[in-house]
Amino acid sequence: MTTQLDPFETRLLSELRQEVVASTASAPRRTRRSLAVAAGVAATALVGALLVPGLGSTPAYSVQEGNAGEIEVEIHRPEDAAGLERALAEHGITANVTYLPGRSTCADGRYQPVDRRVDLRLSIGQELVRVTLPPGSVGDGETFVMAWSVDALTSADLDEMPTEDRVTNLGGFASSVVADVTTGPIAACEVIPAVG
Repeated sequence: MTTQLDPFETRLLSELRQEVVASTASAPRRTRRSLAVAAGVAATALVGALLVPGLGSTPAYSVQEGNAGEIEVEIHRPEDAAGLERALAEHGITANVTYLPGRSTCADGRYQPVDRRVDLRLSIGQELVRVTLPPGSVGDGETFVMAWSVDALTSADLDEMPTEDRVTNLGGFASSVVADVTTGPIAACEVIPAVG
């Protein structure tokens, strides 16, 4: 079975082929520290920052209920936040989803997190962001809040990254995710541009 590549995938494959050819004729290997992938947890907020390679041509998001009643949200591209909010509402979850440009974030203090442990699970993979909401994690009168930014890394970004032996960085995306639950009002996102 053959799948038609979209324009992004075609460009990525072309760049990969160029890198393979260039790497066989490249200068001696350089050493580099491992690229740090950070994920921090503050109270019940989950924040992740990492490199996410190509964001394929799958649906922008999906919302499914698991056998134990958990709601699993998968986001492949930052498109149609209102549609994702409606899909979550179909599962009884009020949501406020914000997609941000570039590597920006929302300013702190736009909502007050609930005063209890929520146990949201956040995972960021090669082509998706997944948030798992355990049963009861978002109660009546509460709102699931999520902000995601993703940005393709430029050649200049890649050139600034340290390198390791036998590692070729072919590109990717820088991503930041915040997921939380609140019971009060939610202010509009005051966009804070990325530093650097």
